[in-house]
Amino acid sequence: MAVIATVMERIGDRVAIKLDGDSHNYSTVEPDAKVGDKLRFEGEVVHVDEDLGRTTVQVLGRVTVDTKSVQMITRRCDIDHIGSNVPGHPRPRTPPTPHG
Repeated sequence: MAVIATVMERIGDRVAIKLDGDSHNYSTVEPDAKVGDKLRFEGEVVHVDEDLGRTTVQVLGRVTVDTKSVQMITRRCDIDHIGSNVPGHPRPRTPPTPHG
C-alpha cells in the first residue's frame, strides 16, 4: 500500500510532512522536497478496521490513516506456497489438503 504525504515545512535537510487521512505531522529526510510537494511512502498493511474506516500501514513507523487515503500499489495473485493459479504456469496449483 502507499500513503501520500504533503510537505508542510523545510527544516534543514528534513521536511515536516502531513499524511493524507491523518492529523499528525511527521518528519523525514528529503533533501530535494519543497513545501507543497507530494511524497509517496510505500509499506505493508498491518491492520484494517472496517468499522472505523481506518488502516494501519508500516511506513514511517506504524501509522493509522483513513482507508480512503491509502492506495493499493500491488495486488497479490491467489497462490499457495507450492504453485500458481495462472493457467499454463510451469508450477500449477496443487489441490488443498485438509488439516488435522
